[in-house]
Amino acid sequence: MKLTAYFLLIGAFLASVACSEAAGPPNIVVIMADDLGYADLSFLPQSPPDIDTPAIDRLAAEGTYFSNAYATAPICSPSRCGMITGRYQQRWGNYWYGQGGLPNEETTLPQVLNELGYSSHKIGKTHLNGGPAEHPLDHGFQDFLGFMHHTWDYIRLSEKDLAAYQERAGGKSLGILNVGPLEKGKGGRASYEEGFTTEIFTEEAIKRIRAGQESEKPFYIQLEHNAVHMPTYVADPDYAREAGYEQPVWDREAAKWEFPFWDPNEMSWNDWHKKWGHLGEVDSLGRKRYLANLAALDDSVASILAALEETGQRGNTILVFLSDNGGTINTYSNNSPLRGYKYMFGEGGVRIPIIVSWKGQLPEGQTRSVLTSGMDIFPTVVELAGGTLPANLDGKSLVKTIRNPEVDSVHDFLCFSDGKGTWSIRQGDWKLIQSAGWVHSNYELDENNLARSAPDYLYPEGLVLFNLKEDIGETRNLADIHPERVAALKAKYEAWRGEMGAPRRGKTRKK
Repeated sequence: MKLTAYFLLIGAFLASVACSEAAGPPNIVVIMADDLGYADLSFLPQSPPDIDTPAIDRLAAEGTYFSNAYATAPICSPSRCGMITGRYQQRWGNYWYGQGGLPNEETTLPQVLNELGYSSHKIGKTHLNGGPAEHPLDHGFQDFLGFMHHTWDYIRLSEKDLAAYQERAGGKSLGILNVGPLEKGKGGRASYEEGFTTEIFTEEAIKRIRAGQESEKPFYIQLEHNAVHMPTYVADPDYAREAGYEQPVWDREAAKWEFPFWDPNEMSWNDWHKKWGHLGEVDSLGRKRYLANLAALDDSVASILAALEETGQRGNTILVFLSDNGGTINTYSNNSPLRGYKYMFGEGGVRIPIIVSWKGQLPEGQTRSVLTSGMDIFPTVVELAGGTLPANLDGKSLVKTIRNPEVDSVHDFLCFSDGKGTWSIRQGDWKLIQSAGWVHSNYELDENNLARSAPDYLYPEGLVLFNLKEDIGETRNLADIHPERVAALKAKYEAWRGEMGAPRRGKTRKK
């Protein structure tokens, strides 16, 4: 009896210690994919048969998936500003590429977490349209490994690779080819002759996770992959092989450079980018190349989960997964059943996956259909970390709806605008869009999952109204049937637009 009581006492003590540790500030890892197709996660009912993402599926099974989640723009740089500030980036004139940047006056998520005692680490892509606080070390992060452009090459990451291009070009312009070392810190260079970005960024995150095991500070890691952004036609050869094709191994000494590697003696970089980055020519292996990079992204999530478990930190780490905007047709992503792609204001351009997981602390295996935004990540993780939210946020905390499915509203409405003539508003089941016409090259897949040319993708011009509950694919324009709803939504959008700033040009990096 005494021995039993002793073990019970020890068990109670250990349980109290575990509860005390769990009650401390949680670690936070935000993983952002780039241009991920809305259907391209295998746990989703709309997922096509060629998709297999077991790690992201597991994350969804251990958390809450938001099925009505949106980026703040259908392109990456504005939407990333919206996520990191928890505000509509249009407030300071950041609507599209080359506008607004990130001002010093905007409070960022890492800044708030730093004040709560966190160490904050930025890994991967940073593309915030310039601005004085564009660099990660200027908006709250304590260290940085990645790149400052809209994209970067996946595998050519060394000084030797850059030198090979300069020698090959023989004085001709390399345009905005993003090949060579990554940036480390502010202005430093990290040259890699082995590995590829998805792997390198993951290993850097795991270093931070392992260091966090010994640190008294909780950590915040913002891991922003360039996967699955163009150039998906460049991939790690092992992942390419798994996806069903052979990619030539990069040989900087070769007499003739094979596709998919641009040769500056054959055409300009701009012509190459238009051809292979914007469907100037349909690549029969395009979908498989996308799948190779998606498999690497999923393995990254698996490695992050494994590192957290191995270091005993999974139960005290919040994990968030999202994409920066909708998938792009240029890389053969699948946004089914949505209409449109990146750059467009249909659902395919702005609707994204958001998953929030804190194992043992938040419900698991849940789906919420409330209207949600990438802006909501900021207030959600700050609330869970025990912090005080800035008063001016447009984002809303998702904690209540995660914990209670009866909470059926987060946002009354969400607005989107390019600062010119294209905009949209979503309220309840309804969506009103004003857009310019769009004609885009297109493709279709055959029975072997090989791409071939298809009739151009046509995006209509004018004012259109859809009921997304009944018509998620935006196929039936109801504007003529519901003129009063059109007027009400338009008035609400115009009121919102009146609160935003004018599109503001500024020093920026080319896209």
